[in-house]
Amino acid sequence: MVPVSSDLRPHIEVVDGRRVLFVDGLPFTTLTVEIPWKRSVYGRYKETMGGYDYLYPGAKQLGLNALKVPVKWSQVETGPGEYDFSYVDHAIDTARAAGLRLVLGWFGHYASGDGSLYRNLTTELFAPMYVVEDATTYPRAVDAHGVAHHNSASYAYPRIVERETAAFTAFMRHIRERDEGTYTVLMIQVENEIATFGLLRQDRSMWRDHSPAANELFAEWKLDDLAFSARLFARNWLRPLTDAGKAEYSLPFLCNFVGGTLAPHIVGGSPGEDVATYLAECPAIDFVGLNLYVGNDVSVADFRANLDQYRVDRNMVCITETNSDSGPVLPRLCFDSIARYGSPIIAPWALDISYPNAHEPYVLPDGTPAHGAAALHETYHAVSLAAAPIALYGGSDRIAAIVPPRPDTPHSGTTSVAGDEVRFSCAADGRLLVVHPSPGEYLVVGCRGSITIPTAAAVWPACRGIRAQSGHYDGTEWIATGEPEWFTFDQTARTVSVSLAGPAAVRLTIPEAT
Repeated sequence: MVPVSSDLRPHIEVVDGRRVLFVDGLPFTTLTVEIPWKRSVYGRYKETMGGYDYLYPGAKQLGLNALKVPVKWSQVETGPGEYDFSYVDHAIDTARAAGLRLVLGWFGHYASGDGSLYRNLTTELFAPMYVVEDATTYPRAVDAHGVAHHNSASYAYPRIVERETAAFTAFMRHIRERDEGTYTVLMIQVENEIATFGLLRQDRSMWRDHSPAANELFAEWKLDDLAFSARLFARNWLRPLTDAGKAEYSLPFLCNFVGGTLAPHIVGGSPGEDVATYLAECPAIDFVGLNLYVGNDVSVADFRANLDQYRVDRNMVCITETNSDSGPVLPRLCFDSIARYGSPIIAPWALDISYPNAHEPYVLPDGTPAHGAAALHETYHAVSLAAAPIALYGGSDRIAAIVPPRPDTPHSGTTSVAGDEVRFSCAADGRLLVVHPSPGEYLVVGCRGSITIPTAAAVWPACRGIRAQSGHYDGTEWIATGEPEWFTFDQTARTVSVSLAGPAAVRLTIPEAT
């Protein structure tokens, strides 16, 4: 049975020792793609507000249940303590009209490239202009050579933290007032790929802030540069910000980190990122996701090697950004991360921009799906057919992902699900999820693969009780819609087999042999 929560808000509950995201009272996996922010232009925020509207209906057609939408601090605070939430309201209304939920990203600081407060003063202005223009009230970070970087804030000084905390609190209050009871907004990503000077990872002179106030803390804390940056960000900046925001409206909060590591004791690919530090210092942060971009030929073992590093303390391992091109990464990574780690979210970047391979966007400028859109839809649609049980059992021994270990290679073998042997065969572009929620019950979800289950019930007369139904889950209820394309039991081999062309879901019931 799929448990139902009396709390309809998006929240996290512990089920059998695992942390599970619940939405509308049911276990939930957020199947999303991010949209960018560059069509929203400072000085013309009102006129450019609808720049991404065409992506919302396209997202629904692709099988997404949510859209990941960044909101720049400069979009909502027009002057000190003066707020305009027009863009937030527009995103909520547009998502509701398209039948989508939202993951809102709070972009007060952006570190993908040079700078954190801004990269330019038009499309990539993240902090409000009054903060950008006043480096005296809001001091800037200094590198090891004594050079102050005007586009990088120092979070060793309280003023900017106080201003951003006030703005973030107002942002969360507005979402509560606007959305509580409807719950269009599922969760909040707090900041983006945190670092002091951007992604200048290999330049050790920029691994931490060397401003006078930061140097005082550095001497007091006696940490190395990387650990110091993580503590500074977590303790001095994100702790007050997230504590205040969650007190206003308790939605799940997440951070996203750049893939890779800079030191064995730091899990995160940029200075200032460390999963253990953030979880220890910031109780309001619910989990930290990995932004994992890889080549099309990467193996499942390589996926897992990256994700396993994020199995830290109470973290919920997940993919907050990944390939959005036409390659095989997303379809394989989605199934494996949900089954193996119980990922509460998977989010390629981005819907209209392909990365890391260029010129392969999911949605063309005229709204037409293209390139990897078919594979994305197939993947997300398959998961949605059994959404609640998949989300419930993700990360447990009751679910297994069957994914070719390398792309373009058929896959066959055996796996164990809740202690029972399952044999499988999978096409090079196939993938399956096998859920074994209770004795004699299996769910098979996916495409272009088959499973075979050894059972003594495959012989007469016990075989009369074997059932295979195609269908889907509506909340907690299985809705049968017909017969599977291929289903058989072999009385000689004593096996039950089902094959999916897909995307499809099949529920198998196998009686105990007497």
